[in-house]
Amino acid sequence: MKIPELMAPAGNFAKMKTALHFGADAVYLGLKQFSLRSFAGNFTIEELEEALDYAHSLGNKVYVALNMMPVSADFKDLSVILPKLSNLKPDGVIVSDPGVVSLLRREAPELRLHLSTQASTLNSESVAFWGKSGIRRVVLARELSIEQIREISASSEIELEVFTHGALCISYSGRCFLSLYMSGRDANRGECAQSCRWQYRVLEETERDGEYFPIEEDSRGSYIFNSKDLCALPLLPELVSSGVNSLKIEGRMKSTHYVGITVDVYRRGLDILKERGESEFREAAPELVAELARVSNRGFTTNFLNGTPGQNEYSFEKCAVSNPYAFLGEVVEKYDGYLALNLKNPIRQGDSIELCDRGFLREKVAVKEILDNAGNVLDFGRSGEVIRLNGHFQTGVGGLARK
Repeated sequence: MKIPELMAPAGNFAKMKTALHFGADAVYLGLKQFSLRSFAGNFTIEELEEALDYAHSLGNKVYVALNMMPVSADFKDLSVILPKLSNLKPDGVIVSDPGVVSLLRREAPELRLHLSTQASTLNSESVAFWGKSGIRRVVLARELSIEQIREISASSEIELEVFTHGALCISYSGRCFLSLYMSGRDANRGECAQSCRWQYRVLEETERDGEYFPIEEDSRGSYIFNSKDLCALPLLPELVSSGVNSLKIEGRMKSTHYVGITVDVYRRGLDILKERGESEFREAAPELVAELARVSNRGFTTNFLNGTPGQNEYSFEKCAVSNPYAFLGEVVEKYDGYLALNLKNPIRQGDSIELCDRGFLREKVAVKEILDNAGNVLDFGRSGEVIRLNGHFQTGVGGLARK
């Protein structure tokens, strides 16, 4: 069985390292300009060079997102960075605008071009058109079923990529102006305020000041545009057999915990499918989905992958993110008898925590003693500190701790 590439988001260098540590084959990232996640950490050209060196030393790939919808003034700045970007030789550049495609083919023809899902590619004729335009891979629109993906793949001469996990937009593959209208932040230039996730009420009557009629009411409120998160894990066998080349996880603005655990789960699922077959994957799938639910999410849907979703499958049922585990930090050192945690949240004596490492390794730990780097006992560890936990652990450097 040919297993597609597993691609993970890299909002910054630390998250990139976490993604690769937990089993991603490739990462996608953005520069400080020109990508659709302006509020992620993103990378300078110098940081990109370091990221490429690091990933390539491990045999992994790095794709650079230049998928912003540009106005004319943006092309001058884009032309300035192209020679530098071209010299660094990323494994691919993700674009969405025909003008950017034309510019890159003219001024940086050696760059490998991938078409963003922002282009809303829904059929094999469009794939063929983009192939003739110099595109080497198309990230298909998120509004396709697996059967439609399979049909496109059967007639495609270029690579195909699909999203398998993460937040969903209520508009066609991100082509939304709601954020710009409501907040002045342009989603098509990487500044989305997620206005679709706000709570809305309508029809305030002039004779009943302050009294509203909710558009859809339940005990949690009204969230008419708010989608569950995509989770295609149960459909991995179908996606793998559809012929796609890459499975993509959304989330350049998500936490290190989200990146590490989500990659770990999908890597585990793909490995089981490859090594043990579909039957054992089906047995393992509920546990894998349960693990995905332990990181931030809004509930899960398979979106359009099983056909047009119904009311229950795509229900707009909540706005608040479920985040059942607090991310405590990353293992930065390991010795015989203790490991060191770089804390992102406080930890106290008596806490019950869990250590997580690649290969779906999970270790439950009762924190009996906390020490600083010099071995002095602490009452508790503060965010930003490096602390020691005594014990013999399987989890190694790069592993994550959560509570």
